[in-house]
Amino acid sequence: MFLTVKNLSAGYYINSDFVEVLHNISLDISEGESFAIIGQSGSGKSTLALSLMGLLSIDNGKISKGNIEFCGKDLQSNIAKIRGKDISIVLQDPHSYLNPVVKVGKQVLEALEVYNKTLTKEEKIARIKEIFKKVKLDDFDRIYNSYPHRLSGGQKQRILIAMAIVNNPKLLIADEPTSGLDANVQTQILELFAELKKELNLTMIIITHNISIAKKYCDRLAVMYRGEIVEQGNTVEIFGNPKNAYTKLLIKAAGRFLTTVE
Repeated sequence: MFLTVKNLSAGYYINSDFVEVLHNISLDISEGESFAIIGQSGSGKSTLALSLMGLLSIDNGKISKGNIEFCGKDLQSNIAKIRGKDISIVLQDPHSYLNPVVKVGKQVLEALEVYNKTLTKEEKIARIKEIFKKVKLDDFDRIYNSYPHRLSGGQKQRILIAMAIVNNPKLLIADEPTSGLDANVQTQILELFAELKKELNLTMIIITHNISIAKKYCDRLAVMYRGEIVEQGNTVEIFGNPKNAYTKLLIKAAGRFLTTVE
């Protein structure tokens, strides 16, 4: 199996007390599929993403139980060597994750140089031009030399995507990738992910509170509620015959929203 999560529990230290947020999470994700993790705010989705990326310690957290295997190897012991290369993440809110005083081109360049130190400067710039084209960032010279505040929200999100794919990852995690963007830009970003998945042969995990995104873009999904997975399986089958009461509520709410929009 490409990615296996087994009996994973994780949480954070708050005033010296450990508070568990994830409870016995188990997942199997196959190579080449798009997998959605659905749930409301506070359900543990982002904690799961940080666990996969080995980044829980940044927020004073830890994995307390269970294990993760990626391509047949223990992920926890290998993540520092492959993070940003074989497995990458696009975090929500690009305003918070782009350095405001560094030009965006340099930030993409720094992501590339971590695993490509032997490339010449010309080869690095050529690679970044190629990536900018893939994420549909036109006017290369202007954007490369721009500070984040000079770019739109959609352009900044595309810069984060460029940083995530510049080293040709096998697995791309998108954590609420359209948060804070207007509806038209949201659609553009989601369509871009779908195109990149096909073009780069990516395996994707999309983390979202919007189950309609899973219906359109993902092969399978897992529904999280209060730190547990309450239902998972084929997207079409779950929409056609949801078993869990919370899943039924999400689908019903999504149906009302879509009816209102239409």
